[in-house]
Amino acid sequence: MFDTIIIGSGPAGLSAAGILKDGQNVLIIDEYYHPGGRLLGQLYEEEKDVWWNGQEIADSLFGDVKEAVAFRPSTSVINIEKDAHFTIHTTRGTFESYNVIVATGAREKSFPLPGWDLPGVMTVGAAQVLTNFQRVAPGDRGVIIGMNPLSLVIALELGYADIEVAKICLPPDNPLNEQSPMDAFETLLSLGGLAPSKFIASASRFGAKLPASHKAAVKLFPKSGVNAMGLPISIREKVTRINGQEQVESITVQQVDSKGRTLSKKSRTIPCDFVCISDGLAPLSEICSLLNMKHVYIESLGGYVPLHDSRMRTEIENLYVAGNITGIENAKVAMLQGELAASQILGDEANSRTLLGKINHERHYAKVKFHPELTRGKEQLESLWYEYMK
Repeated sequence: MFDTIIIGSGPAGLSAAGILKDGQNVLIIDEYYHPGGRLLGQLYEEEKDVWWNGQEIADSLFGDVKEAVAFRPSTSVINIEKDAHFTIHTTRGTFESYNVIVATGAREKSFPLPGWDLPGVMTVGAAQVLTNFQRVAPGDRGVIIGMNPLSLVIALELGYADIEVAKICLPPDNPLNEQSPMDAFETLLSLGGLAPSKFIASASRFGAKLPASHKAAVKLFPKSGVNAMGLPISIREKVTRINGQEQVESITVQQVDSKGRTLSKKSRTIPCDFVCISDGLAPLSEICSLLNMKHVYIESLGGYVPLHDSRMRTEIENLYVAGNITGIENAKVAMLQGELAASQILGDEANSRTLLGKINHERHYAKVKFHPELTRGKEQLESLWYEYMK
């Protein structure tokens, strides 16, 4: 019998273990063979000469706990039962505990388009792990389809590894992804601090004061794209198909107007040998569904999240959530949430209050925000929690 079982060895799970390791018997379960979760592969410059190296951070977090906790990698959770305690059934046996922290993170979303089954097509996260963790280049010249904070940050990381990104452009129209030039432009504005082009930087400075100017800026956006953050970005071109015989050879794009409507039937091809598809991230909460927990859909948090409060508590006593399962944010927030969930288990209210303040601070000043309405989404979630728990 364990005091606490943590499902997920990403930034939230490892940080929770760091708080619990000295006073509790802790087990960490993860379906991947290596601890770190989405930290693995992360490598970007937060500010001049200050780098975020996810693998180093993962190694440090795990190094802090590996002698004090049990770790079961390459282990999938099959089912969870709850009576007087939790019983967790896995592919490597059954384990019991008094407390559970679910820190399973997020999954990548993608969308279908002609040619997406060719060898050389992958998600941006796969390209990130291949490049920065496995040290294998996904190809020599790639195209990224889909414009969001995740795809843009990973495009920068590919550049650090001297892998050419030939173009970042919009996906084709489909029921699963309706990204417009305006959506893409506002994503670029949200990343205005990451050394963008002069065009984007100017728009970013004035955008908050004059939101009505966004429409004019999109109309003026060069049809061939701009070089922003060292990347060839086009919000006025949509990919219509991925081409190749035995593997990816090129993509076909068409120009669109500021509203995303096709300007003509003329198209052009862009040579490449790999393609990354990106539609952002969504909370990975299937494990909570095994206990029939209530979920709520909040778009600004990434989709369906298990109902919980700001202290990571759920409707099920002694079950906590932390990290991207609670809404898509950066790894620093996930680490703080893991510590908060652990502090709640220990009944350390003083540290919980401190951590809540740190989470709000990081959330406000984060360089990369995955959704502009995230704070409002968190407020909506808290309101739903209190309404449900009356």
